[in-house]
Amino acid sequence: MSMRKMIPTDRESWIGYDLKMTQHRLRQRLEAELSGTGVSASQNAVLLAIRGNPRISNAALARTAFVTPQSMQGMLVTLERDGFILRTPHPEHGRIIMTELTEKGRTAAQAGMVAAESVERRMLSKLTDDEADVLRDLLQRCADALEES
Repeated sequence: MSMRKMIPTDRESWIGYDLKMTQHRLRQRLEAELSGTGVSASQNAVLLAIRGNPRISNAALARTAFVTPQSMQGMLVTLERDGFILRTPHPEHGRIIMTELTEKGRTAAQAGMVAAESVERRMLSKLTDDEADVLRDLLQRCADALEES
């Protein structure tokens, strides 16, 4: 197959490309906003998920950060080593590891929330509130369509 056939002939033919470009720029902007916090965008997602649910499982954390469970394990080791989280065995269930934010982790999560909100406001700045609501709905419907078997 030639590369020529892989390139869309007009802008409207590959919405997925526009979606990916937007996601890439969103992530770049978020990484830039997070640069002073000591965490990446993926690590920020994990800290925010832990902040909202200290007993969240590693598998759920992996889904939150869009990484594999194996990658999540490495991320948690790094976050613990760097003092953002504390992991301890559950007092009654030996196989369950409880994860909680340290003070450093809470500070980083708060800064990460501010950064994420700032980046999202910038991304949506050229849309009306109604357009942003429509965009959320359309993206959710697209995601749902891809989830269906």
